[in-house]
Amino acid sequence: MFSSILLQLLLTVSYTASSPIQRRALSQNDIIGLQVASYLENLELSLYTDGCEHITDAQWLAAGSPSTFQNDVCTIAEQQQNQTGYISSTLEDNGISAPQACNYAFSYDSPMTFVRLANQITSIGLGYYLGSLNDFSPALQTVAASLGSVEARHDAIVRNGMGASPFPTNLDVPLSSVWAYNLAQKYITSCPQQLPIDLLPPLAFNGMSDRTLNFGWSPNANNFSTPAGVTGQDLYLAIVHANVSDPAYQKVQTTGQGRGTVELPEGLNGVVYAALTASSGDLTYHELTTTGTLAGPAQLVLS
Repeated sequence: MFSSILLQLLLTVSYTASSPIQRRALSQNDIIGLQVASYLENLELSLYTDGCEHITDAQWLAAGSPSTFQNDVCTIAEQQQNQTGYISSTLEDNGISAPQACNYAFSYDSPMTFVRLANQITSIGLGYYLGSLNDFSPALQTVAASLGSVEARHDAIVRNGMGASPFPTNLDVPLSSVWAYNLAQKYITSCPQQLPIDLLPPLAFNGMSDRTLNFGWSPNANNFSTPAGVTGQDLYLAIVHANVSDPAYQKVQTTGQGRGTVELPEGLNGVVYAALTASSGDLTYHELTTTGTLAGPAQLVLS
């Protein structure tokens, strides 16, 4: 009797976990949140499918990766396909069109450059689910948390495959939808559908010497709200790390038009994010990532 009840319960849970949320009144935040999720999942699906199809088992072994790593990459691609389909079905079952896949440009030429790229891109999806959790209605919060936990497993597998710690920090960095959406633009060449989210002027890291980070931005961009180089204006690089409630604000030493340097604080590990801002630290994280960013964000992998 007990085993029969347990079997029925397991079947019910399995069905629920694999079925899209049926038609209900989705909030506007739910719709945008799922569309951003679909946008990011399409990016990851394309990347892992590309790696699965174009890097052989022999190449992985020659690079020193675990013997199961090609299968791991292909399994991640399969799971990304399932996640993408789940999100699309949830939107479409509620009368909302799911974003179509964009055209992407992935710059890797070896197994190790692939896994470094995968670490960067997967970190965006993971950060998005973590940062957007409270934006979803209660019915979708569990779904977002579940998707995010799977992203974390993917990222751990990828980092292990590149010989790095699968858990470099005590806490992961949450990302707002604005920051996650803008970070994804780096890998997109064209897209049939843009989401109603502001595109910010880009910020590019140009190398690091010791702990001095060189970077550049476009001060003449149409959407750069505070032109750089104005006399008396101080600019800061806001560095968001594991302690997200306390970003590091480093004053920019301007080295030219749209160029500058900062000294990175000690103790940063894993993946961190940075944005150019006119604030020295008086903005909340939400304000920084929604209205306080002048250029960026950009992603920096420190370990």
